[in-house]
Amino acid sequence: MEVVIRQYLVEADGRKLLLQDDDTARTFIDDLARNDDLHATGNEHPGDNQLYRGMRSDSYVTQLAQVLAAWKETSRHPLLELPDVPMVGVTEDKSSLLRVLGIPLEMVVHVDSVASMDSFITAIGGARGILTLLGVRCTVGSAVVCPPTRAQCLEAFNRRQSSDSKSSILTIGARQWTKHVQRSLNGWWGVNKGSEAAKNAVAECMIVQLLDSTVWKNIHGLPNGPVVFEIRQHEGYGARWSIQGGKDVHFRGFVEPYFENGHDVGWMH
Repeated sequence: MEVVIRQYLVEADGRKLLLQDDDTARTFIDDLARNDDLHATGNEHPGDNQLYRGMRSDSYVTQLAQVLAAWKETSRHPLLELPDVPMVGVTEDKSSLLRVLGIPLEMVVHVDSVASMDSFITAIGGARGILTLLGVRCTVGSAVVCPPTRAQCLEAFNRRQSSDSKSSILTIGARQWTKHVQRSLNGWWGVNKGSEAAKNAVAECMIVQLLDSTVWKNIHGLPNGPVVFEIRQHEGYGARWSIQGGKDVHFRGFVEPYFENGHDVGWMH
């Protein structure tokens, strides 16, 4: 299945992805195939109920192939395993989800060539349908952009906060982590203490925990701001990265669970 997907992406002219122009389509295709993690072998085979839990290290092409393979092998639509995670204050657009859920098993069973893959991609709605099959949610304000890889997210998180400083080693992620420790009265974020190296280590453990447990992924634009990739675990804790193109990824910070008047109280909870 992965071979067929890769052949399709090489031969595709981008029109079936239903994106705004050829450059956008090429960027989307390149990002789907990106694999920045040298330890990712493409041999990860999550159980059916794990397809949409956690952020995996292999490429999105590999993940898409495994979703389609699970669909064929189990005769069960993989999106039925997508965790139901209501987000207070977030309006989810389920039109793409319903469209992909309406694809018959017979169409997937017969995807064995570039031509049949072309028909399948058209049926699911192009790039938006691919994102939906990968478990990326669609909400008001969502953008049709391929998410950064796990390796890209970690690299952006672990960049030094001050690249010009010769003494400070505090990472961007650790700096953002220190801002959130004081917001959680139950200590969810941990305790802000120790050297910069110690804070870096605790913060990295926290982001890895979030990447491993995410059940909600979305790419959307912020009001008067950039396009961001957002992940959240089942309680609503998460993180955001701004993205521009396939290579320009920056860690923006952690996010707290949504709750009424959260912004007014500084997200203290």
